[in-house]
Amino acid sequence: MPALLVLAPLAASGPSFGADSTGPNLVKNSSLESGHHFPDCFQASGWGTRGTWAFSSGREGGRSLTVTVEGYASGDRKAMQTENAGCAPSVTPGQVYNLGVWYQSTVPVSITTFRHTSAGWSYWGDLGTVSPTTEWQEAKATTPAVPEGTDQIAFGLSIAATGQLTTDDYSLYATSTGTPPPAAGELVVNGNLSTGTPLPDCFITGGWGTRTVTQGLTPDVPATASPGSRSYGITVSDYASGDTKLLQAETAGCAPSVMPGAKYNLSIDYKSTAAKNSITIFTHTAAGWGYWTDLSQVAPTHTWAVAAGTTPPIPEGVDAISFGVSIGADGTLLTTNYSLKESTVPPPPAGTPAEIGSWEVFNAPVPLRAIHSTLLSDGRLLLIAGSGNEGSAFTAGTFKASIWDPDTGTFDPVPVPYDMFCAGHVTLSDGKVLIGGGTESYPTTDEGPTTFKGSKASYYFDPEDSSFHKISDMAGAHWYPTMTKLGNGDVWSAGGLDEKAEGTVLTEMFQSSTMTWLPSGSVPQTWSFWGTYPHMYLLEDGRMFYAGAHTFGNGLPGTGASLYDWKSAQIWDVPGLRQKDLRDQAGSVLLGPAQDQKVMIVGGGNTETNIPAINLVDIIDLKQENPAYVPAPDLPGPGKLYVNVLNLPDRTVLAADGAQHNRSGNVQTAAIYQPTSNSWLSIGADPVGRNYHSSAILLPDGRVAIFGSNPLDNSFDLRISVYSPPYMFNGTRPSIASAPATATYGQQITLDTTGTIKAAQLMSPMSATHQTDTNARLVDLPMTTSGGTINASIPSNPNLLPPGPYMLTVLDSNNLPSIAKWVWIS
Repeated sequence: MPALLVLAPLAASGPSFGADSTGPNLVKNSSLESGHHFPDCFQASGWGTRGTWAFSSGREGGRSLTVTVEGYASGDRKAMQTENAGCAPSVTPGQVYNLGVWYQSTVPVSITTFRHTSAGWSYWGDLGTVSPTTEWQEAKATTPAVPEGTDQIAFGLSIAATGQLTTDDYSLYATSTGTPPPAAGELVVNGNLSTGTPLPDCFITGGWGTRTVTQGLTPDVPATASPGSRSYGITVSDYASGDTKLLQAETAGCAPSVMPGAKYNLSIDYKSTAAKNSITIFTHTAAGWGYWTDLSQVAPTHTWAVAAGTTPPIPEGVDAISFGVSIGADGTLLTTNYSLKESTVPPPPAGTPAEIGSWEVFNAPVPLRAIHSTLLSDGRLLLIAGSGNEGSAFTAGTFKASIWDPDTGTFDPVPVPYDMFCAGHVTLSDGKVLIGGGTESYPTTDEGPTTFKGSKASYYFDPEDSSFHKISDMAGAHWYPTMTKLGNGDVWSAGGLDEKAEGTVLTEMFQSSTMTWLPSGSVPQTWSFWGTYPHMYLLEDGRMFYAGAHTFGNGLPGTGASLYDWKSAQIWDVPGLRQKDLRDQAGSVLLGPAQDQKVMIVGGGNTETNIPAINLVDIIDLKQENPAYVPAPDLPGPGKLYVNVLNLPDRTVLAADGAQHNRSGNVQTAAIYQPTSNSWLSIGADPVGRNYHSSAILLPDGRVAIFGSNPLDNSFDLRISVYSPPYMFNGTRPSIASAPATATYGQQITLDTTGTIKAAQLMSPMSATHQTDTNARLVDLPMTTSGGTINASIPSNPNLLPPGPYMLTVLDSNNLPSIAKWVWIS
């Protein structure tokens, strides 16, 4: 990219935003009354085509000064304060000043300023353009904060055309209020652009290339903006090359200071009609200023959104940065609310593996992009990529799946008959894995980046022969659908995008007895759009709970969470969910035991507005007569979306991985929620930063395997992280010597165990994608003990325990869980 080029600002439209003035007028001989051939303490300045100077009648009696330019070819002419110590106004660095000149003119004229330092006098900048007028009017502007090292300034009106300009009554006053200092932790001065005219204080415009640019301040700001906020508008036309942007002024006190090695979270409120916009950053070293990076592209939007990201570690030798949104196409860009804060991550918690567990990374690469992961009833994992978010793979028809054996570390490829990328999936009552929907087509160039079209295709995967088998299509197409298993083993499905890349309102039902999808007319329809991958939990009364977590953008209308009777197609809002529009790619979980009917939602963000993610945690008790979310302790550390949340067999909850922004700004923290104390225990983080397209699966031995990460550059992490919780290191774990392979509802089963057992439980094998597996649950088995023999009761309510394979574990008096045995419930 070419070096930064500072552009002179054009006239701002709309009202004047000057600050109140205070103190004396700093201009000597301001009404031009003294002086014989030319007003005292003023000089005729300019270059190019010469002008003729003469005195004229003053605005309020006395005299004024007129310059006449004929046959204009180049340059300008202006009267300014004489550039010497006795005449040019003295100023204070950091102070903001209001200046004014009364004038009459036959052509537009510019407000021009110069400044003095120990190196001499130099051009400072044009502060706007004023229109021709036959009546006396005041041209006025507010300067930026005076830069360090400046002790005097001079100013005047410049005429740069054939015409006549008359001036009188010059004024310069210090403002009564300077630029407010930023809030604690904020590094951008005047981030809401509230002071300074026509350029905001501590900001400059920059750019390069061939294009026509108009720009200026505007009162159009987001509804959430602080009082006094303004935005800066840049309109580009006749675009051929280059870009234009508003940046922090590259002077001490304005450009944010940074520390080498640190990362910083930046954000800018914006809206743009241009097809190309990006977050651009410059850095300062001892050698001066230079371009660093374009952090990310930001999408056009007709409503206010947030361009945000986290910088890479600041390079050695860099002490300041300057950033903004660059517009690189025809259109209009508005920006405001510039923010830069250090990205603070809590230090790794101290503790032994027995206290906080430990992580291991399997660096042997996974042979595919593991976007969908399912634990099979034989302990292997089915990993599906489909096209894996690679358009070239889709075009080539290269669709991938593989089976990973955690015991041997081997991968066995599986032929994939269609693009299962972003399908729905669930483990059926017979252990097969149902796959439905997926990708029918990728976006075309003229359609935009989010217009994937959904597929109707459906298959099941059979662990017996490790292959996919075709079944009937779904009634409609779905990309990003959710599948929820019901108490009778059938599967409810809804959500996602249809064959037109539009949100589908179609509800689907898979009948497990016939292995077919029912016609849409045979399924109760709400004709409501549930979003993409909506987090939908089956409750003990057969209804469902939509937790408010989803993928992409804002939450649903209303409170953002709801109870849903799929049989009668009725929906009721549930109150209490905080920041419902920041629950995009949040984590959620049905807390164990499922009999408590409590759901937790953790973190989230908004990948469309890219507002920094949150660390809020809410819990709802659905056994209450009027259930409502209530706040729980915040997730430790910075906010994040892409949070992998799951039950552990000691009845705690792991929350790991995530990022602060859309596919960027990884937040490498992890914590364990302890329901008995309603508190979080910070643990070591996954060594691999993971965001979009990551998923986590509980293994039968109690470890957790985490796959994938697909950041903004569309790379994909092919390592597997495995977390061993503290119970893996706290002495001898209990064991199950024998257990039945099958059980029925209401049956009492006998277990032979070792250890002092206090609880028995069944956990469903996970099938996760996009931090979503709403079929995962831990179900308590009421029990009695006699020596090492356990008599445990299978719940009689299949809505608590839908039929299928489960991992059976017992928990001893020290909260150590056993390795699981498989039991089939029917």
